[in-house]
Amino acid sequence: MDYRKVGFWQLVILALLLNFIAQIIHEAGHWAVYETLGRGPVWGFTGLVQIWGNPPPLHPNEWIAMIAPDGEKGWLRLGSSPSKTEWIIMLVAGPLASLLGVVFGLSLMRWKRNPATKQMGLVLALIGSLIMSQYYLRGSGGDEYFLAVYLGIPKYIIDIPFGLAFITAFILGVWTLGDWRTRFKWLGAILLGSVPAGLFLMKANDLVQAQVNQGNPLFQPLLGWSLPVVVVDVIVFLALWIWWKRANTMYYSSIKTAG
Repeated sequence: MDYRKVGFWQLVILALLLNFIAQIIHEAGHWAVYETLGRGPVWGFTGLVQIWGNPPPLHPNEWIAMIAPDGEKGWLRLGSSPSKTEWIIMLVAGPLASLLGVVFGLSLMRWKRNPATKQMGLVLALIGSLIMSQYYLRGSGGDEYFLAVYLGIPKYIIDIPFGLAFITAFILGVWTLGDWRTRFKWLGAILLGSVPAGLFLMKANDLVQAQVNQGNPLFQPLLGWSLPVVVVDVIVFLALWIWWKRANTMYYSSIKTAG
């Protein structure tokens, strides 16, 4: 069975779920450094829980104050402040994790025989590379802005190699889909699945930051992640497993029918 032949709505559901996974991979890169160094982070859906500008946190002693290069004051939900070297490692860890996630997805597509696994790998690679390609093409601030300041280099020196790597991966992924009709189908499904996932992640992250600031015990960290983030991630992984099992059942049923 050709892994590229999959129902449109089945692909939309897969894209929705894997948007969460792509975000998890990126944030896990940052989180792993903080957690390994014992900095006591509290992580949300799209980043370290943080507050910028006024008003300050309700309990400032639980946060680490910092001044951005542009002079804006912020507070980060950390147990202790990292050194400059630790900041550099942490900041670069997210993009590297995303790139490794894309490579992993392409590897699943290339080397695994199971069609459902190949589909999951390619969708993960396309989502991860598309999101990050857009990010670097826009030239947004984000982690790379702080990383460039800490390294004392222009931001484009960081943006260009990462951007080229993700764009190349995206082109390779699209190229494997063959004809343009299949490519439009896959990309349309990926974009359609990305919209609700992106909206949920943004709104849910705002909620997590507000509730952590309020001291809500239901939003306290578990292994460095705010509890609702852990709950949602577990649900997403279970849903992906169900999707994979169902896709395999359909695949083997089609083989028996054809036989």
